[in-house]
Amino acid sequence: MPSRKPHATPARILTAAADHIERVGLYQGDHLWQPGRVGDTAPCTVLYAWERGVRSVRPRRSVRGEPWDIFQRAISDSLVALSDHLNGRPVSDFWKRLMLTEDAYRRSLLWCWGDEPGRTTVEAAATIRAAAALCPSGDERGTKGCPIRLNMV
Repeated sequence: MPSRKPHATPARILTAAADHIERVGLYQGDHLWQPGRVGDTAPCTVLYAWERGVRSVRPRRSVRGEPWDIFQRAISDSLVALSDHLNGRPVSDFWKRLMLTEDAYRRSLLWCWGDEPGRTTVEAAATIRAAAALCPSGDERGTKGCPIRLNMV
């Protein structure tokens, strides 16, 4: 029987993201694709590190029910925690005037913050860890985050 993964939490997602960016380094620049440098060893953006953190806590495909609900909530809560922390305050609804979704606006904040000139890998990892420390411990299903817009009527 395969071992059970612990429930996904925003803190676990962000900690895994910080671990990943520490291991591979921070990538800055216009191009996401780096010929000859892909996979687990290529330097990455803050946004990609967050996505790696999300994948690290994803329930197995064979699992059904509540773990997936918890996972979906942890995704949105971790994005809110990190983007608010990088922004220095809660993100306003400026995204509406830009005609973006809240999720897209928050993801672009991650990208832009990490792409600022002079930003270092150490600074990026420390900031992601600081955002993880702000996430409540224990049962995090009650925290508020981005509303999930998938499959909504």
